[in-house]
Amino acid sequence: MEEGTSFAELLEANLEPSGRRFSVGDKVSGRVVKITRDTIFLDLGGKSEGFAEVQEFLDKDGNLTLREGDRVEMRVASTKNGIHLAKGIKVQGDEAYDILREAQQNLMPVEGRVSAVKKGGFDVDFSGIRAFCPISQIDLKYCEKPEEHIGAKYSFRIMEVKEKGKNIVVSRRVLLEEEREKKSKEIMAMLKPDLVCEGQVTKVTDFGAFVDLGGVEGMVHVSEISRSRISHPSEVLKPGQPVRVKVTKIEGQRIGLSMKALEPDPWEAGLPVREGEIVRGRVSRLTDFGAFVEVAPGIDGLVHVSEISYERVSHPNQLLHEGDLVDVMVLTIDQQGRRIALSIKEAAMKKQVVEEGGDQVRLEAGQILRGIVDDIKPYGLFVRLPQLGPGVRGLLPVEELSSSEKGDMKKKFPKGRKVLVEILAIDEKGRIRLSQKVMEEREDREDYKKFIEGDSKSGTLGSLGDLFKDLKLK
Repeated sequence: MEEGTSFAELLEANLEPSGRRFSVGDKVSGRVVKITRDTIFLDLGGKSEGFAEVQEFLDKDGNLTLREGDRVEMRVASTKNGIHLAKGIKVQGDEAYDILREAQQNLMPVEGRVSAVKKGGFDVDFSGIRAFCPISQIDLKYCEKPEEHIGAKYSFRIMEVKEKGKNIVVSRRVLLEEEREKKSKEIMAMLKPDLVCEGQVTKVTDFGAFVDLGGVEGMVHVSEISRSRISHPSEVLKPGQPVRVKVTKIEGQRIGLSMKALEPDPWEAGLPVREGEIVRGRVSRLTDFGAFVEVAPGIDGLVHVSEISYERVSHPNQLLHEGDLVDVMVLTIDQQGRRIALSIKEAAMKKQVVEEGGDQVRLEAGQILRGIVDDIKPYGLFVRLPQLGPGVRGLLPVEELSSSEKGDMKKKFPKGRKVLVEILAIDEKGRIRLSQKVMEEREDREDYKKFIEGDSKSGTLGSLGDLFKDLKLK
């Protein structure tokens, strides 16, 4: 079955059984085989053919509402000179009252015309015989504009005939409900999970939207409306809106639908974000271990609690709230596991580096960088190096600390403290060794050199050789 198949097309596939004998009042289903100026011919199956007047299928503007190949349901109005079909039995002549009585007893619909609006309902004309249709019985839904029904021809069920036809009560709603129930059963028999079909939104609630599938209703939960996060279904849907849905489950009379399932999967179509990139997203959910941020429609990444700030954060709600817009750096993308790791603090640091005129530098020994203390171990400090890229760290061993920084490392180097370090070496595995001591020693040498050069030029004090070069021994 092709996706998007309408229920009208599915229903047309149900053919009437052959070999039937037709009686007046029988309901039959046939396929339109020919349309002439005045007559429509239908194939009823089993080499039987019926005909109906074109007038039966004209709308208020006089336009024909069907075409060859369509399948319709009608009633047998007469079997004389062929099978004459009609939407309802027509009351004609002196036998009108008897026809109405028979129609009431056999539960057969009778065609009538709405002639006027009166208190509480409508006058319906059956070839000169007047009947009353309560306003609640003219349609399935509440009648807001009664005048719109004036002049319309409908099929009615005769509910009461009293006082020899002077008091007749009819209902159109009963026939519509029977038709809806029949159609619902046929549709329920055809429905199955993964079927894609067209529908129309009938009602929008806080938790989702109800969709009419042509006689039965299914429900699209708010989480199944779109891959993009929405706060309320009314942001996307409204009553009367046509939608394309996929059946996800059927439990008794409850039908689960999804619009999201028909949207392309961004993980398969290609993610719009890359590792190392800074993007703006919206906080969608907070947990004890971090915050989920939507970085693309339907794509959430996790900011672990340790990646929210360089300061200690015991719970994400200390700094974040659902709905907040935040800048995050994409640390890693696990395509197979469909997981994205994000960092708010890395994004902030990267932006700060750029604002201060910095840029990403090459990884090579001798580079002097500004780092951030990320972790403290007995043997040294792990220092994050944002200028080298997201997640890049180096080790500053205890022996490479400057003399002024030695002591209680936990007190001197709280997490998040900025430190100036030099890349001492990079081993074959890419591990970075840092140092403060080499910078301190270099400064000492430069200070000493300046001191010597300065004294030599001033002549105030020189080397021992300078002091004793003119001394003569006796």
